[in-house]
Amino acid sequence: MTSRPSKVKARSKSARKVAKRAKIGTKISAKTSAKPRARDPLDEFILAGARSLNLKIEQAWLPEVRANLVVTLRLGELVASFPLPDDAEPAPVFKA
Repeated sequence: MTSRPSKVKARSKSARKVAKRAKIGTKISAKTSAKPRARDPLDEFILAGARSLNLKIEQAWLPEVRANLVVTLRLGELVASFPLPDDAEPAPVFKA
């Protein structure tokens, strides 16, 4: 059984952006204020994607969609941060 690393460092600038966006989704503010808070860039991304695909997302489903996207971004960061040797090649494709 292998142990997971406690923290994975992002290798590239884009991987760091993905990690930062994923961390945004995990922060929950304990304070409540009367003024409306600024929209999160991740929420804007979800809404822009929904508009481009002509999908209607109910407000009640937005937190679940966001949570799914946060997990996807974290997994993407994990894959992007995996070091590959210079001589790595893609796996062959076999066709019957």
